[in-house]
Amino acid sequence: MKSILYVGLPVHEGDPVQVAREHGDRLEILTHRGPFGTANCVAFAPATAVAHFRAPVPARSETEALRAALYAIEDELAQPVEEVHLTLGPKARASMERDIYVVDKSVMAVWLAVLAKAGMSPETIIPEQSLFTDIEHSVDLGDRVIQRDGNRIIGIETTLPAGVLDALSVSSQSESVQDGLQLIRLAERSATRKGVNLRTGQFALEKNQKQGAGAWRKAAGIAVAAVSVWTGTLILEAHNYNFAIRQMNSHAAERYAALFPGAAVPGDIERATRSMLAVTGTPDRLEFRTATAALYEAVALNPGISISALTFDRQDNRLSARVNMNSSETEGSIVAFLQSRGFQVSTAQSGENESAPSTEITLEPIP
Repeated sequence: MKSILYVGLPVHEGDPVQVAREHGDRLEILTHRGPFGTANCVAFAPATAVAHFRAPVPARSETEALRAALYAIEDELAQPVEEVHLTLGPKARASMERDIYVVDKSVMAVWLAVLAKAGMSPETIIPEQSLFTDIEHSVDLGDRVIQRDGNRIIGIETTLPAGVLDALSVSSQSESVQDGLQLIRLAERSATRKGVNLRTGQFALEKNQKQGAGAWRKAAGIAVAAVSVWTGTLILEAHNYNFAIRQMNSHAAERYAALFPGAAVPGDIERATRSMLAVTGTPDRLEFRTATAALYEAVALNPGISISALTFDRQDNRLSARVNMNSSETEGSIVAFLQSRGFQVSTAQSGENESAPSTEITLEPIP
């Protein structure tokens, strides 16, 4: 019986891959790093590098579903849609909702390069969340935990500050899983649950299948015979579909003109409508995860600065962070960014270290 390799892809670029081998009824962690010279392997993508969403995806085909899914979540992405790779979970019988998995294309390219260097080219790369979509409690995978956040399954690094982990309901005192055992846990889980495969589209495994002339002629004959049957149906469906779109756009424009007399009708009614629906008013409570995400995004946009302390006061409705920065221009850039995200921002110089000045930044909801 040929052995199967299970590969834990690195969370950070430069980290080593973890490899476990299944042979018969045994799973063992391998200490050597390859090359392994086998394509019979399954790789797991860490949940901290793959985003998971769940949203209604109405579509007549998988191609339409991919476009609809990207449209449904584009406002929640922190980067242009052209830079991400998207894969859908299976359809549910009684619901239009689909699980959506998103990963940076450059991260996928790095993973495939790392696997190729080790002599592996797996047909399947499974995002860890797809194995735990039904969980109610956190799953400990050593340097990260997987837990439910509403209808999403997220990965959280256990190396985050203790205050952040506590706010995310992740215990900072729990004993970490022994190195390598998380890979065995993922391998065992994948044996009973069908995970989603990220190797689709441009990242699909190339298969050079040689086909004889007879097989080609047979396929061509079937295609030619079928053309006369489906061409007319396709044209009719396209005509009806385009007519329905024109009718809907016309009604939407009339409705917009009636609601906003004298205003110019937007060229893209759908986008204008979504923008208006998104403005639901400023919340009177500060949401920790939203505020923290905005703060970390502001830091990521300004190289050379770091967060040395983070405090969230639920009673006073306030998030405070001590940020080490190199100039007042940087401080102004961060404040402007946070204000654009809908927060009331105040700053104060901490004055603890003159050689490395730090600023106390406080986020509150706009009154």
